[in-house]
Amino acid sequence: MNTPTDIAQQAIDAAGSDTVIGDIEEGTREAQICLRQYRQCLMQLFRGAHWDFARAQRPMQLIADATQTVLPNIVPVPWLYEYAYPIDCMKVRFVPWNPPQNLPIPQGNIVPPNQGASLTTAPSTIPPGGRLRPARFLLSNDPNYPAPTGTVNWEVQGISPGGRTVILTNVRNALLVYTQLVLYPSQWDSLFRAAMVAFLAAEIALPLNKDKKFGMTMRRENFGILKQKLELARVANGNEAWSSSDFATDWIRFRRTGYGNWGGEAGGSGVLGYGWDSCGGWDMGGNDSAY
Repeated sequence: MNTPTDIAQQAIDAAGSDTVIGDIEEGTREAQICLRQYRQCLMQLFRGAHWDFARAQRPMQLIADATQTVLPNIVPVPWLYEYAYPIDCMKVRFVPWNPPQNLPIPQGNIVPPNQGASLTTAPSTIPPGGRLRPARFLLSNDPNYPAPTGTVNWEVQGISPGGRTVILTNVRNALLVYTQLVLYPSQWDSLFRAAMVAFLAAEIALPLNKDKKFGMTMRRENFGILKQKLELARVANGNEAWSSSDFATDWIRFRRTGYGNWGGEAGGSGVLGYGWDSCGGWDMGGNDSAY
């Protein structure tokens, strides 16, 4: 009961249909309807809350370094470093300005002519057991650095013939905390699974049911279930997260610090992190047809 077919069948049931499918890729009309919506619902749902089970923390692949002269150094002003957007990233949470020591070098990282030389000389500022603090960063698109040879542009997230999605920051040797794409339902949280079933059911209810009035009713009801599950997940993830009351607010920490000293790194207008997205629909604060 932990395959995409099982999720699709639950969604078909929740949409009010008596259809039974043997495999989501079997090619029947009902399976095709589910297959067309499955991936998009999954990707949107990962952005709907900071799901604990999907949290990932990994070093980023460096594309360009504005502080170097022998390496690719075209980086949009006022940023210093440009990193590749991870292909399994569904939602960027934050970029720590104080990454730990001895981070592994991601595959595909740019390297200096002297293979033994360090890419940067930035010392680690986080003590063992210390807290990661967010730095400014910005998501952008850069046409200056094409995709690696052999990349299928239609299949790799963040890659296209016109450029690639990048993460700009002033943090050297940066890592990224993000929501990762988790394909296997066996790893999902129970609230996530229930929300995914409801979301998929809402999207397939109209094409699946010949009675469009009934289909609209099932669509509306499943969006209501989705809203409830997302609210519960946001509360649960917040309660389960590690937090401390001694974390000073920005407006207090930045008094008398002068230009730039945001989280310990200087310059650059950007964000400290992203919240969750709204999955649109009835009672969801969104549009009925655009999500």
